[in-house]
Amino acid sequence: MNISEDELEQRLRALFADERLDLPPPPDAGTVIVTGARRRRRRRHVVQAVAGVAAAAVVVAGGLNVFRLHTEDGTAAMSPPGTGAGVKPPENLTAGRSPEPSSPGPTGTQSIQVSAPPGAATSRTPRPPASPRPSTLPAVTSGPLLAADGFGRLKLGMSEADVIAQTVTLSDAQAGAGCTVYKAQGSGVPAAASVVISKAAGLVVVTPDVAAHTAEGIGAGSTKDQILATYPAAKDEASDVVAPAGGAAEYRFRLGETGVVQTSLTSVTQDCAG
Repeated sequence: MNISEDELEQRLRALFADERLDLPPPPDAGTVIVTGARRRRRRRHVVQAVAGVAAAAVVVAGGLNVFRLHTEDGTAAMSPPGTGAGVKPPENLTAGRSPEPSSPGPTGTQSIQVSAPPGAATSRTPRPPASPRPSTLPAVTSGPLLAADGFGRLKLGMSEADVIAQTVTLSDAQAGAGCTVYKAQGSGVPAAASVVISKAAGLVVVTPDVAAHTAEGIGAGSTKDQILATYPAAKDEASDVVAPAGGAAEYRFRLGETGVVQTSLTSVTQDCAG
């Protein structure tokens, strides 16, 4: 159905004028509106008061921390308000250029310590490591020398007559089967010693009565480890350690609680006990 615009307008006006479409306001509408307006007004006042207090706190804090900038000789100095001293920044504080580090000085009664950046060299000289304690005792050089071929003028293989010819006195003879033990003394030997002379092989054993040492520094007080380190071919034999002394002789070291207590030189070609 088609209707004209005028007819439509009239129908709408009649519809809007119908009293049945009116919604009457509640009896307390005015009171509700006034109360809501007062509530919004109080909230606005509270918000304004809080904002004012916060602004005042910010202003006070900023006043305590603000730095006064002023220009002097083309440079800028910074100092807290209320103090006369200023901290002068580096001279190269210009736009586009980062300041170079400078050494801070003491302020007032406080000393400022600057930590070195990682990787920077420090001026403290490192303490040298403690010297390790030696694992072995020093070489023994005290007492007479018991060489690899004899003792003083006595040489392995000498006959009894040859020994006496070296201004050595033989005494306290203890004869055995083919061998005789003597006490040897005199200017031909550095110190008194016990010697064994074989009728077939001559002088075969020399044992000084005092602490003697070898040419390699093994003597009284030397440890077994020292003997083995000095003579790698040394071997245990009962309570002794036997080490080669050249091709024709060997050393026999008697060990005690303090190390070597006696050293003997023995021929490897002999027919009697040492």
